[in-house]
Amino acid sequence: MTHSLHRLGAPEALLRDWIVFNTDARPLDPRKHERYMRILAAHNPVCLACRRIEKDKTTRYRYVRGWEGTRDAKLSYNTLVEIGDLRDIKWGSAVYSDLRDVEAVVAELKEADLGISVVVSGLFDGVRSACEAAGLEPHTVNMSAGAHGRLELLPGASVLEMTSMCGHHMVSPYLVAHVAREVRAKRLTLVEASVELARQCTCNFFNVERCRELLVAMVKD
Repeated sequence: MTHSLHRLGAPEALLRDWIVFNTDARPLDPRKHERYMRILAAHNPVCLACRRIEKDKTTRYRYVRGWEGTRDAKLSYNTLVEIGDLRDIKWGSAVYSDLRDVEAVVAELKEADLGISVVVSGLFDGVRSACEAAGLEPHTVNMSAGAHGRLELLPGASVLEMTSMCGHHMVSPYLVAHVAREVRAKRLTLVEASVELARQCTCNFFNVERCRELLVAMVKD
């Protein structure tokens, strides 16, 4: 079970929400990881991230589309891709809003044959079509078992569509309501609001493009 499986929403919305990440526990050959990250970066990612493990220190590198020019611009898209020294990096991920980009990523990863175990997370039909287009068969298929228990305590569906985009559920529903009010009052732009929510997501799986669409609908209600 991965932490990317619990996203909620209508199928037509989830068609714009895909995640690709690797699961290798061992440090990768720097050249292979650099190639892997460049493939992820070359196909219009909404978010891009990797982690470097150095002794007892973990350094996270993150890019989120839209935070250039904001107080959160800690790392630009190009800077992440050009890190250079990729020793001891164990993990990399990207979020996409177009299945065609995912298909291109999967095809290029197959051709590169890096020996990296890769997870593609999204609607079953889309993931399978991306694999079939590259001549691959999924090794394993996981699915979310859904939410159980006192569901009446959960936030409303529109809020859950946003908060469930963080695999660790670290985006507070109260913050979602707050930024929606700020957007409605024109104190935040849609880009600023989506970046503020993405800042909370430690896994960097939060899809800011989809978030902006959801905020537009929420502000209209």
